[in-house]
Amino acid sequence: HNAQFTTLRIVLLCACKQRTTRDSNMLNANTANAALQAHANANAITAQQIAAMLQNVHGTTFANICYVTQVQTAAAHKARNVQKVTVANVQLFNNLQAFTNAYTNAVKRTAAQIATNDAQNVQNFTAQSNYFEHTACYSIVQHKQNNKQYLFAIYNNAQSIYYIDGQIATKQQVAALLTASAATKLLSNDNTTHNVTNNVTHSVTVRTIAMENIVSISAAKQAVQV
Repeated sequence: HNAQFTTLRIVLLCACKQRTTRDSNMLNANTANAALQAHANANAITAQQIAAMLQNVHGTTFANICYVTQVQTAAAHKARNVQKVTVANVQLFNNLQAFTNAYTNAVKRTAAQIATNDAQNVQNFTAQSNYFEHTACYSIVQHKQNNKQYLFAIYNNAQSIYYIDGQIATKQQVAALLTASAATKLLSNDNTTHNVTNNVTHSVTVRTIAMENIVSISAAKQAVQV
């Protein structure tokens, strides 16, 4: 990085730069605060920028992303501003062979390692219809109704820091402001999901992240930040 970079941009690049392993970088108060500041400036990374970054990817690539999301509270606490800053190491996809479903393949791989699954159920697993569809760049997906675009990513690992009204908060403090079901999910340490339709348990975490929430992304030896 050259001397012209502001402190904020240096912090974000250090927080989210590309690694060759599946380990995401450590998230701390400084990088989280910098992400909140960057997110607040209303600039956004575009789908076109990410598609250009992934244009030469054939299959899967690892990427680091840094993003900010608004946490929905219970109605009684709707006046509270709860935010989550996340740094994640993820898999992004492009130029896949026809009819390849990255999510289905990932589920089958992880489900095959869980002894309680029925092998035939795993083999027959099919992804259910979703609210989005993949675009020419596989990891850019689009809402079927309103055409809003998101980043489609399968997670390797992630770290998050929560804020309540601008102050760093614990998961327990955030959970106290959520609905009972959301609080239980937040505090759970179980990283598996049971798909009832297919009767298959797996450990795949997939997210569709709104473009306006992304603060920084690095992949394919390139980096973009707001």
